Amino acid sequence: MGKVIYEEQSGRQIPPSMVIHQSDDAWHPLNDRFYIEWWYFDLVADDGCLVRGQLFIAGDVSRPRRVTTGVRASYVKTDGTETRIERRLPFSSFKASTEVCDVRIGRSYIRGDLPHYDVHIEDEGNALDLQLDSRIKGITSYACFGDESKYMYWAVPQPRCRAKGTFTTKGQTHAIEGTGYRDHNWLNIAPMDILSYWDWGTIYDREFTVTFADIVTTQRMEEAEIKPIMVWDSEKLVYLTTAMSKWTLTKEDVRPDRVTGIGIPHRNHLSIKDEGLSLEVDLELRSVFQRIDLLADFNPLIRFLTRTFKAKPTITSFFSTGSGRLSYSGQQKTLDCKAVHELVRNR
Repeated sequence: MGKVIYEEQSGRQIPPSMVIHQSDDAWHPLNDRFYIEWWYFDLVADDGCLVRGQLFIAGDVSRPRRVTTGVRASYVKTDGTETRIERRLPFSSFKASTEVCDVRIGRSYIRGDLPHYDVHIEDEGNALDLQLDSRIKGITSYACFGDESKYMYWAVPQPRCRAKGTFTTKGQTHAIEGTGYRDHNWLNIAPMDILSYWDWGTIYDREFTVTFADIVTTQRMEEAEIKPIMVWDSEKLVYLTTAMSKWTLTKEDVRPDRVTGIGIPHRNHLSIKDEGLSLEVDLELRSVFQRIDLLADFNPLIRFLTRTFKAKPTITSFFSTGSGRLSYSGQQKTLDCKAVHELVRNR
């Protein structure tokens, strides 16, 4: 049995331990077979289209032949049509700075300095180009598992950004402009052994943004929960808590996904109740997209044995809409919500 080391705190300002620096968004190479790192972004376009993507690397970097690196992205039209970029490249194609965010995988890249990022992701027939700009200061957070040598970091350089760019496919270029989010994660744990599942997402209102994660560990880690949630207005953080007792995420109307068979909630209710602030949000599922098989890069025999006797780990992405009510500092706000969120199941 192990324990989760994670600081519970609440407040209206970013605490010193969670202040983000440019180095937090740089590369963090590890000589560890469980090492995984990814640079993520998503956005809801003004015309209703969705974009979600990441650049990633996994494996012991001292053993290049065992390192997996690549890019993926989805462009989802309002009718639900999804065009995907999915590409794997050798470790020799990966170049990155350990001081700032400047990551290149083949001809794809992400680079920037917290308030601004340029993103380019491509495969043989598609290309995504974005510029992401934000005035809001983000955060960084982490948890350790068993001891401080095993950890999972979460850096959010852009809790909310203005996104502009293009997606080109089959000779056609689609203009993109909308509201987005950027984060960055790295870890050196075996997710299937340590993490049972997590719900994560960002809820966009015209003025406010809510980012949450509800992570549940396995029995090996005593089924502990890690539950950060943050609320920003158009300029700054207005509330943060990592205390498990102060907010809840209730999932309802769970049905099997038609592709993966994973049970997915069609309604979610998020609630915060704390001194001086309360939030109630109801979300209804509108679409499911970018289903990711986390065993896709495994040896076929190991993949078969894992799926048969241990787990079928998947990431399922959702787009939901809904409404909410926010009360804080004597203000009462009605929220018009759009959410990009995901369910990661390792069990």
